[in-house]
Amino acid sequence: MANQEHVKLASIGPDALDNWRENNPDVQLDLEGADLSGTNLAGTKIRAANLKGANLFGARLSRANLAGADLSGADLSEADLGQAGMAGVDLTSATVINANLFWADMKGANLKNAVLTSCRMNRVNLIGADISGADFSQSNMIEADLRNTDMTNARFQSTNMNGADLSRAVMPGANFNLAMIRDSMWIATDVRGASFNQASLHRSDFTLAKWDHTTVFPDKFDPEDTGPKDVND
Repeated sequence: MANQEHVKLASIGPDALDNWRENNPDVQLDLEGADLSGTNLAGTKIRAANLKGANLFGARLSRANLAGADLSGADLSEADLGQAGMAGVDLTSATVINANLFWADMKGANLKNAVLTSCRMNRVNLIGADISGADFSQSNMIEADLRNTDMTNARFQSTNMNGADLSRAVMPGANFNLAMIRDSMWIATDVRGASFNQASLHRSDFTLAKWDHTTVFPDKFDPEDTGPKDVND
């Protein structure tokens, strides 16, 4: 259960929370299960906060420092998390539908089994994150940084990932069917067990990537000879 004093501070706004943090630097902010839907927390320093199961539907969290926070099972649908600091956050089984995560820093985050469909995630930083079992279908992830991620059984159906860097990621069971992944980087990526059925991989670089008979590439795509002539426009 959330600390009601902390919930009241959050409902007041960023200044109240920042003042409390300044006076209580070693106390964890406890907002577990709190209803913070629509709350303005933009720019707030709430790193390592307990937001497990919290309702943050439509909350304003742009440029907030949420690094290391526990957001497992939380609802962040339609929230604004643009440019938020979210390194190391726990978003296990969280619901994040139609949210803005443009340029968010989610390095090393745990998004296992989270739902992030129809999100705006252009240039999001997911380096080293665990996104296994997560669903990013129909999201925009243009120029997303997904290097060294665990993408086991993740779903990217009809997702726009043009210009993304997926180098050195692993992705058995990942589904990229119908995705747009042009001009992308797959340097030393393990794509064994991944499906790219009807995806567009135009001008993508698969140098040193690993694939085998379990990899489903789109028709006319040859990972050993990538370039404009390999797939239809």
